[in-house]
Amino acid sequence: MNDEIIEEGIALTSEDEFWMCKMREMTANAVKSVEEAAKQLIAMITLIGGIYGAVLAFSGIKEIPKGSLWAVLFYASPILLWLVSLFFALRVFKTQTYHYYSNSPDSAEAMFKNIRDFKYRNLNWSHFFVCVSFLVVAVGIMHWLYCGGPG
Repeated sequence: MNDEIIEEGIALTSEDEFWMCKMREMTANAVKSVEEAAKQLIAMITLIGGIYGAVLAFSGIKEIPKGSLWAVLFYASPILLWLVSLFFALRVFKTQTYHYYSNSPDSAEAMFKNIRDFKYRNLNWSHFFVCVSFLVVAVGIMHWLYCGGPG
């Protein structure tokens, strides 16, 4: 929170009112923007998962030596990471029963913050796992290019 002392009785300038209005709008749209970002992450995960699956199907990945469990796990790990990311992105849309006192502004504010924080935390986890998967894919591509294949 802001630790500034706000003096009472000073009229807001039009610029101050503009910025206060912008922050009210951002607060009102906080949940909606997190949900939109989650939708975009879900679409991106679906797209990159399909591309990765096609690349694996046509790349000769079947040439992994039978005893090389590590190679199989390594090349399958982006898919697992995308599934975990998808799990967290879908949790952003999970409906719950919200218990708050309808006549209490403090209760309504606390519930709004709980909902917003839940959605934001799940979006951040989803984003984290997507980023980790990209690192794994990049390492896999470098390994593939350097070693000439998964084996």
